[in-house]
Amino acid sequence: MKNIIKLLALVITAAMVVSLFAACSDKPADTTPDTKAPEATTEADVTTEEVTEEATTEAEVTTEEVTEEETEPAPKQMYDVFRWDFDDASNIGWISTNQTDIIAEEDGTMHLVCKGGDPNITTKRINVTIDCDDVEYIVMRIKNKTDAYTGQVFISTTDSPGPSEAYSYKYDYEYADEDDEWEIIEIDTLDINGWTGKLRSLRLDYSDGSEGDCYVDYIALQTTDEKKAGAAETEEVSDPRAGKSVLYKWDFTTLTAEDMYLSSKTSETEEEDEGGEDDDTPDPRWRFSGGVEDAYVENGHLVIKVGGQDPFMASPDIDTPFDCEAVSAVVIKMCNKSDMSSGQFFFISNDEENYSEAASVRFSFEHKGADNDVWEEIVINPKDSTKWTGQLQNIRIDPTEAWDGIILMDYCELYG
Repeated sequence: MKNIIKLLALVITAAMVVSLFAACSDKPADTTPDTKAPEATTEADVTTEEVTEEATTEAEVTTEEVTEEETEPAPKQMYDVFRWDFDDASNIGWISTNQTDIIAEEDGTMHLVCKGGDPNITTKRINVTIDCDDVEYIVMRIKNKTDAYTGQVFISTTDSPGPSEAYSYKYDYEYADEDDEWEIIEIDTLDINGWTGKLRSLRLDYSDGSEGDCYVDYIALQTTDEKKAGAAETEEVSDPRAGKSVLYKWDFTTLTAEDMYLSSKTSETEEEDEGGEDDDTPDPRWRFSGGVEDAYVENGHLVIKVGGQDPFMASPDIDTPFDCEAVSAVVIKMCNKSDMSSGQFFFISNDEENYSEAASVRFSFEHKGADNDVWEEIVINPKDSTKWTGQLQNIRIDPTEAWDGIILMDYCELYG
C-alpha cells in the first residue's frame, strides 16, 4: 500500500512539473528593450537621416542652380541712335588725322592702314544733332591686326570740347597682330568723362602701335531705350555764306618776306631785336610755327613747306575788331599736297584770350597727296565753337596735321 501511495505522489509531482513548463512556454515574450537593439536601430536611423539630408541638400542645390539659370537677365536689347556702317564708299564719314590711310572696302568695312606711331581717325562734321544723354554705349565691331592691344576714344561735345586726354577713354583688344578675329568693343558712356551736351566729333586712336592694319565693320552710338532709337535729328546743311558778303579778307598772295616771321628761321635773340613777344609794339607779321620749314609766295600762291610737328600760321591783330556774332562763315582757299585730310581754325577774341581746343573748329579736305592739284574752298561755320563770342582779334590756321608736305593757300575771308 505504501508503495502505491509513493507511486501516486511521483506521478502527481511529474504532472505538476509538466504543467509548470507548459505555463512558461505560453507566457508572452518580455518587452523590455535589449541593450543591443537600440544600437542597431540608431545606426539605421543615422544612415536614413544622412541619405535624407544628402538628398535634400542635392535637391536644394539643384533647385537653386535651376532657379539661378532661369533668373539670369536676358541680353540687353540695343538700339541705334546713330551709326556709321561704311557702306557708302564715297562718304565714309571719317578722315585720317594722323599716320593712317583709309580705304573703303567693297564689303562695307573701313580699312585702316597704320603708317606710324599714334595713328588715329576723326569723324567729319556730324550733320545731325546727337544729345549725349540719349547715348548709353559706343559699340564697335573691329578686327585689329596692328602690333598693339590698346585703343582710345576721344570725344568733343558742346560741354567738353576736345580732343583732350581729359575727355577720352582707353580700351583693350582681346586679339592683335596675327589673330584674325572680329570682336565687339563696347564702351559705357558713363565711363567717359565729359560725356554731356551735344556731340560734335569722335576721334578713334584705333591702336597704340606703329604698323599693321585694322578693319572696322561699324561704329554705333546705342541705347537700351527703344523710344530713343534714331533720336539723332538731321540738321539742315546750308552754305553759311548764302546771302552774306565779305566782311574781311586776308590775301596771302601779296605777302612778302617782311610780312612773315618764321620761328624755324629766327633765333630768340633776333626775335627780341626785331620786336615781338618781348616788345609791347604789336607785331604786324604773320607768325609761323616751328613746324613750318619755309613759307613764300610763288606763282601767285602762298607756299607753306611743312617740316615738323604742329604747323600753323597766326595772323597779326585785326586793325578794326568786330563782333564775332556778325560772322557767319570763314572761307579758306587751299590746295592740300600733304598726306593728311584735316586742319583746324583757331581764334582769339576779347572773351577768349588764348588759342584753345574750345576756341577752334576742325575742317577736312576732300583731296590730298603730293600729286593733288585740286583747289578747295574750305567753308567753316565758326559758330560750331561755343567760344565764338565777343570781338574778334586774330586768327590762327593749322593748314594740316601732317609733319611734312606742302600746302598752297590763296586767301581767308570772313562772311557776314
